[in-house]
Amino acid sequence: MKLYLVRHGETDWNKLEKCQGVSDIPLNTNGIRQAKDLAFSLRDEKFSAIYASDLSRAITTANEVANYHSLDVNIDERFREMDQGEFEGLEFGHLREKYGDVLKKWRDDPETLRIPGGETLTEVQERAWNGINNLLNLYKDESVLLVSHNMTIITLLCKFSEKSLLSFREFTVKESSKSVISCNNNIFTIELFNDISHLN
Repeated sequence: MKLYLVRHGETDWNKLEKCQGVSDIPLNTNGIRQAKDLAFSLRDEKFSAIYASDLSRAITTANEVANYHSLDVNIDERFREMDQGEFEGLEFGHLREKYGDVLKKWRDDPETLRIPGGETLTEVQERAWNGINNLLNLYKDESVLLVSHNMTIITLLCKFSEKSLLSFREFTVKESSKSVISCNNNIFTIELFNDISHLN
């Protein structure tokens, strides 16, 4: 399988540097333009299926790509963003003031720390990996586009590269970026990473 792994376009909360998590924030005007540029860059690819998380910012991004391919977007909540619990909607500066102790633990033990009222990185990775295994079973020798979210994608990249979640900070995925991962005989290769060359 060849997996085109895309992060959704920009939202107002991305622009304001707020924790977005599972809050269903739509793309802003720039995010829609990014999604259209992304879709145009993928117009000649041959996809067997297009998937997105169940959050509107991912669905809207995926629909822009689907418009070039006469495909429906399959919705799979396993690919939604990490539940940020009490962090949802807070600006990062405010987080550092109010939750400094939690953030310190997050730096030391990102795998198992549970954001208050939210998920652990391990839980995010497990559900997303479940979804990837489903795609592998359905589209073994085909190409699939998946639109997901920052932390979810990062946990998958750790898995693809056989790195611990302790290494998650090594990966940065920008809005509307695309990464390409191939899988042959259960060996994953990251062929393209965090590409935004299609954005103006």
